[in-house]
Amino acid sequence: MARHTREDAAATRARILASAQQLIRERGLHCVTVADVARAIGMTRGAVYGHFRSRAELLGALLSCAEADFAARLAPLAQGDAGTGPHALEKTLSDLLRGDELARHVSLVAALLQHKCGEACELCPLRARVLRGVESLRAAFAVVLPAPGLAGLLVAHLWGLLGAHAMQLAPSGLSGSAVALARLYRGHVALSAAQLGCRSGATSSAARVRDTP
Repeated sequence: MARHTREDAAATRARILASAQQLIRERGLHCVTVADVARAIGMTRGAVYGHFRSRAELLGALLSCAEADFAARLAPLAQGDAGTGPHALEKTLSDLLRGDELARHVSLVAALLQHKCGEACELCPLRARVLRGVESLRAAFAVVLPAPGLAGLLVAHLWGLLGAHAMQLAPSGLSGSAVALARLYRGHVALSAAQLGCRSGATSSAARVRDTP
């Protein structure tokens, strides 16, 4: 009987995760079972359960991969290596959008965000993890945005880009969007400040008029 090493187990686990991820992208989360994942790579369902005790554990491992990808790309920001000033946002966006690998997580994350049920189920804890991750992402961007209140909008903007790429509605090479996005958000802040200044000036003028006998 062949002996299975730790490396063999890790390689098999990686194959199972890759199979699950691909099927979820093709069919959607709710149309993929453990049996489907096993069949796609020539394994039995029991063999998959030897690595993941449940479908929820398998999905949790996939979500961990997504969390690790985002964390690795945001590491320079978390460690204070992104710098400060107008170029910090551009660098952070460039690190996040480098390559197209993040788009592979869109189907899973989208399905978990949209998940709703009347009672606790295997997906509810995973959805809670996604929501915590979204809040962490907002907090991370708030550090490099001149107006922290724009962080939520930027996260939504990035999610739209990733989703469009995952559905093949946007070209590959999302990193090219980093400069344009950074300029857009810096320009938005400058415009808002200018508008605020105009309103303040108008208010002051109005006040002087009213105070004039």
